[in-house]
Amino acid sequence: MQKDFHFYVTYALARSAGIKAQEAKEIAWADQYTDDLTDAELYGIQTQSEILGNWRHRQVQLSVLVPFHFIPGGTAKSEWPWMVTENNARATALVEAALGQEDGLKRLSLGIALHALQDTFSHQGFSGWDEPRNSCYPWYYVQSAIPNVGHAEMLVVPDVVDRNWVDARTNEEIKNPERALRAARETFRWLAEYVGLAEPGVQWTKNRLDQKLRTIFAETNYDERKQKLRLLAGNPRLRYSKVSASLRDKHAAAFQCAATQHLSEAIGLCADL
Repeated sequence: MQKDFHFYVTYALARSAGIKAQEAKEIAWADQYTDDLTDAELYGIQTQSEILGNWRHRQVQLSVLVPFHFIPGGTAKSEWPWMVTENNARATALVEAALGQEDGLKRLSLGIALHALQDTFSHQGFSGWDEPRNSCYPWYYVQSAIPNVGHAEMLVVPDVVDRNWVDARTNEEIKNPERALRAARETFRWLAEYVGLAEPGVQWTKNRLDQKLRTIFAETNYDERKQKLRLLAGNPRLRYSKVSASLRDKHAAAFQCAATQHLSEAIGLCADL
């Protein structure tokens, strides 16, 4: 997923669930900031690596890609244990763990865990390790020079919510808008649990979120898509850059703590693999 989903969709859904504006910003910011923290400070942690070449490093795969972006859905007996599957049990366990955090970390932990959960919808069928099974192109394509980690060979295509594409490994047509809508429904369910909304399905239907999000996810212009999400959230001036500027320094230490706990939890959940 990209910023339009991790930040703007998450914020809009949080507001639709009845979460206060500032709390919604913190959750959505932590969700997107998981893609932005690319440099570990001294004794710190990073949650993404912006340099594709670094994806070849096993340590980056172990401590960044798998736990934050490619949560595996298999078991030790699976044909491909580390492959990401949509809305898998490990990803949902991470969200449950985040909701159990103390109030000071809960919103940031929830944002990080929602990021990992949302990525199971767009990253399904790939793994966070350097494996031949991740390769979508024959050796003679220029993309074959890219490491076979995650969907690196496909570049950003699996993360763009309005795109349809064909997985060359299976010849299956992938419809990202449908995946994004399923991710949105699941995100809303967890945000509703955070705020104690008793019947999230009723609120989802009342706010006509299915219809509205289908229309937004079909929008092919990225900036227009973000603006429609701002309007859906009731905040046409919402900008991630401004929210991040106001929250980054304030919550830097807490985000590091929440990310460290998420990493530990995720590694523990994968111990059986």
